[in-house]
Amino acid sequence: MCHRANEQRAWQCNCGYEFGQPVERAIELLRDQRTNTWFMLVFSILALAGSLALLIFGRFISIWLFAGCFIWMGRNIRKLLITRASLRQLDARKLPEAKLLKH
Repeated sequence: MCHRANEQRAWQCNCGYEFGQPVERAIELLRDQRTNTWFMLVFSILALAGSLALLIFGRFISIWLFAGCFIWMGRNIRKLLITRASLRQLDARKLPEAKLLKH
């Protein structure tokens, strides 16, 4: 999901993914992660806007706050892109549903 853990050296990643679990469970975790990341991205954009307002009013500490919010927003965007790519990969691997045909 997050591509941080090496499957040969670990059985579980920090993001909650366990190697070898069913694809449906991984897709469910990815959808939850995508939703949470969207919320965090919106919150980080709002925090960035607030820190920009403080920066305009000339507070020195707001430079660090603005930089931190900018980095946080970038990390959320990166996480969202990784999650979307993982979902696309797993959706491509899903087998079509089996159907019973009568002759």
